Amino acid sequence: MISLIRCIKSDFYKLRHTSILWIHLLIPLAAAFIFSLYYHITSRNSVMDIKVYLEALAIAFPLLIGLISGIVIEQEEQAGNFQVMLATSKSKCTMYLSKLILLLLLGSFSIALAVGVFAVGFQGVSHLFYLKAAAALVIGNAFLYILHVFISLEFGKGASTGLGVSGSLISALMLTGLGDYIWHFMPWAWSVRLCDSMVTKLDYPAFSAQIALDMQKGSVVMLFAIGIAFFASLFWFKKWEGRKSYN
Repeated sequence: MISLIRCIKSDFYKLRHTSILWIHLLIPLAAAFIFSLYYHITSRNSVMDIKVYLEALAIAFPLLIGLISGIVIEQEEQAGNFQVMLATSKSKCTMYLSKLILLLLLGSFSIALAVGVFAVGFQGVSHLFYLKAAAALVIGNAFLYILHVFISLEFGKGASTGLGVSGSLISALMLTGLGDYIWHFMPWAWSVRLCDSMVTKLDYPAFSAQIALDMQKGSVVMLFAIGIAFFASLFWFKKWEGRKSYN
């Protein structure tokens, strides 16, 4: 545990002079400010406006995850073709976990900032609702971080970014009627559909039980997939010896 904490601190220090920390700070602040200002100017204050904002966040995150994951892993490649991560067999998993946890912490910080600042300016619902929405976004994106770290290590930043673009498009598509039937099994749909369902429960209390059942089904699949992906990624990284070819 101490070794893992040290690795996380070390990885954090590597990012101090990069744009990554600023991206996680400025983008959520800008999103919350722009939406809050627009709703204030237009005097809009309905639950559906909250829904639009949360959906926008959920749709944007697959792209951001793909881009940020690719940049963070690319640093290790440029520092010596992943030699630091692969230096010793004892610390291989620790190095991998450090990268993954760092990305999850940065993403969680951005989500908390984006939702928290918006909640201050748009107090149409309880703070508990915003807390649950932020949790849905964080947990809903966990699988994507695991996936994009794998893609970045195995195929590079370009592949991770490309998948991120596709993921955001899929996330938006999952809000249509097509998503009603398959969103439970689509990692890019979990955060956007959970947030969408949470707001819909508030707006249509008569269908609350039905919506809750649908959310429960998606949540069970999501948590199971995250667990499988996490342990599978650890097993894979233990065997990983670096990218086969470098461009």
